[in-house]
Amino acid sequence: MESGSLAARLSGAHWRLWALLPIVALVGTVAIFVSTGNSLLELVGQNPPPADELDIRRVEFRPGEIKIKVTNPQRDDITIASVTVDDAIVPYSLDGDRTLGRLRSSTVVIPYDWVDGEPLSVGVTSSSGIESSKEIPAAVETPQASAKGFFGYAVIGLFVGVIPVALGLAWLPSLRRASPQWLAAFMALTAGLLTFLAFEALSEAFALQAALPSGIGGVGLVLLGVTSTYLFLTLLSRRFAAGEGVVSGVALATLVAIGIGLHNLGEGLAIGASFALGELTLGTFLIVGFMVHNITEGLGIATPIAERSKVSVGRLAALALIAGAPAIPGAWIGGFVTSDVLGVLFFAGAAGAAFEVVVEVGRYVSRKAPGGLGSGYVLGGFIAGIAIMYVTGLLV
Repeated sequence: MESGSLAARLSGAHWRLWALLPIVALVGTVAIFVSTGNSLLELVGQNPPPADELDIRRVEFRPGEIKIKVTNPQRDDITIASVTVDDAIVPYSLDGDRTLGRLRSSTVVIPYDWVDGEPLSVGVTSSSGIESSKEIPAAVETPQASAKGFFGYAVIGLFVGVIPVALGLAWLPSLRRASPQWLAAFMALTAGLLTFLAFEALSEAFALQAALPSGIGGVGLVLLGVTSTYLFLTLLSRRFAAGEGVVSGVALATLVAIGIGLHNLGEGLAIGASFALGELTLGTFLIVGFMVHNITEGLGIATPIAERSKVSVGRLAALALIAGAPAIPGAWIGGFVTSDVLGVLFFAGAAGAAFEVVVEVGRYVSRKAPGGLGSGYVLGGFIAGIAIMYVTGLLV
């Protein structure tokens, strides 16, 4: 009996070793290709050497001073040789190394009396003579982190996220009086809202990753953000699932609120970044547009709990905070950090969360709604949800 148990353990270990064999073989193959890659590629052609360009990530304005953050996106080292403002070479100092390795950054500090509201261009030239430049439509002092600024962004996040979602939840009494067919339509409308938000967030994520240095691998960041939140909410929904495996009621409303909250985190990021870059008109426009846009999100949260006879005010307030409050830290990060990498992860994560919640809503509608997914009420509600988000999105 003991020898049989030992044999079983050895057999299990043997199976695990065979499972590792393809991975070890792949690592060896990649190592061989990398070590002989240049000679192999010469058989089919040669690539020109990459342009010796720097990536200007951010330009900040202080009284009598301009700061330029630059990153080396190339594999080879790049050395900063000179700096220009409006095509004139200017003195500068470096907060960091002059020679930058791959994906390394430095901040160029230029003493310069810029004029508020006037356009200018800045350029950083490498030792090989290649200049990287950036046009600034209007020079505006960059906001600094302060108690006043934190409070201001918190109020903006409150108006953009929490208040519109709370107003949308006020439709709950009306939803409770709706017939089962119309309630199914509103559930499908929720799926339509979230589908629109998912694709909108995914589009934003891809737009931001396109501006990242190629070495960071922006597409990989998008994939990481989408899959991580999708799998996390899948695990969460399994814990919330009822006996028949369908998430419903407050549990489904909570999942919807989490998905919307991640999206509102990205909205806050966009608003904060617009103010940080001095685009005050754009920032104000985004606030008004998102307020109108987000009131429909409260409707999406209210619909799953319309079947319950009673829901406490505290629970509704918690749902409003879960969905709307992330706009506040999003505005803080956008206003004081302005990281494109974080922006990619936030929007990608919002897309993954929204896609997962759409799946859960679809499961609920297919089992609970009269006529299932093929019902005219369901199809009409789904299309209406997308149309509502598109029309309100035109204001953003």
